[in-house]
Amino acid sequence: MISNLRYNTVNEVVDACYRHLESNLMEGTRWGLNYQFYKPAQTKYGASQWLWDSGWHQLVWSHRNVENSINDLRTLLQFQQANGFIPEMIYWGVKSKLGILKDKLWGYSKKVLKDTKSGKRYKGVFWTDISQMPMLAYSLRAIWDATQDRNLLTEFLPKLIKYQEWWANERDPDNDGLISIIHPWESGLDASPIYDPALGFFSYPFNEIRYYSQFIKLLLLYKWRARWNIKKILRRGWFNVEDIGVCSVYADAWGVLNKLAENLDNKLAKQCYQMNKYYSEMIIEKAWDEKKKQFVSFYHQKGVEKVSTPETIQSLFPLLLDSLPKEIQEILVEKIQDPHKFGLPYPVPTAPKTNPAFNPLDSTLMWRGPSWGCTNWIILEGLIKHNYFDLANNILDKWLEMYKKFGISEYHNPLTGEMEGQEGLGMATTIVDILYKLKRI
Repeated sequence: MISNLRYNTVNEVVDACYRHLESNLMEGTRWGLNYQFYKPAQTKYGASQWLWDSGWHQLVWSHRNVENSINDLRTLLQFQQANGFIPEMIYWGVKSKLGILKDKLWGYSKKVLKDTKSGKRYKGVFWTDISQMPMLAYSLRAIWDATQDRNLLTEFLPKLIKYQEWWANERDPDNDGLISIIHPWESGLDASPIYDPALGFFSYPFNEIRYYSQFIKLLLLYKWRARWNIKKILRRGWFNVEDIGVCSVYADAWGVLNKLAENLDNKLAKQCYQMNKYYSEMIIEKAWDEKKKQFVSFYHQKGVEKVSTPETIQSLFPLLLDSLPKEIQEILVEKIQDPHKFGLPYPVPTAPKTNPAFNPLDSTLMWRGPSWGCTNWIILEGLIKHNYFDLANNILDKWLEMYKKFGISEYHNPLTGEMEGQEGLGMATTIVDILYKLKRI
């Protein structure tokens, strides 16, 4: 690991990002399948491949060694299912006895893998039955920008379109244009205050262990009560949340795929354009609360739809939408700059300072204030799209200052900039992609 180092220049930060990524390389063969990917960090997350972590790693590698991005994406897509589903996690590492016990108690459904070379069959829990933030379109765009290789588009684009279609087919049971997640882990922003009402928490402070135990409770319900029948899980509403952040990334991903498809197939491009238009319009029409001047989320319990009003960084994710009206853009930009909300010394807190759940030192629940590289990337992607270059550069300056002073970590205190979580977490290296986007390197 790269410990106790401080950086003086942009290039030193960039080089440190790549050293962190390289230190997390996983490659080999298992179940007759070759793999090459980068685990999230040296500790805590183990030898598993995570969907959105891999997506962020692919973005960053595209600027220095795009073959790493290509191999990482190929590794992940080996576990795409016939209906388009891509799992949140693939367990490439050998499980401990404790891991096997967890599978038996609250793990995911057992599957069967067949080695295509030897014919040997394996039975066990190899991947999860939940997915994760649908951001792989950005990864493919980065690969295309680096290679301009139509063969790669031919290989990957239909698979990512099929994944997007899976969300549309399986995760919009009420047909309102807002897709649902069935577990907080599916967004990646595990304990965001957005989920508090859906989990039955309406006041602060609360017992964090009791809160986190709800995540395990959901897995127990899904395994023993629903047998991982997703339709039953959504209908029952143990956790059926239309997270405005996930919905925004999903809608924008259709737009990214549209631009990529224009290089390959006009029919596919038109399909992606129409889907981007529809899901963007539904977000703006349904989730914008004019009275609160805020995007809200929704959750369903026993057939009743309710509004989740806590303001969080996901409330800013609609900046990704091409069709976002200018007046709403300006409201969100004002919130980003407001020192009482998101405009803190270091960017961008995952909950505004005005949120009662705000906690810059949150080392257990993690998404209630701390600054994360992945969410910084999403906000800056939106600002750049709508030509807020001065603000984007100002945020990047603060982000760089934070890394230069304190190092590169899973998340940081937005008030002091100090490191929290795991040093060198791969998604923290997304600053590299923004540096290239803003022509700072």
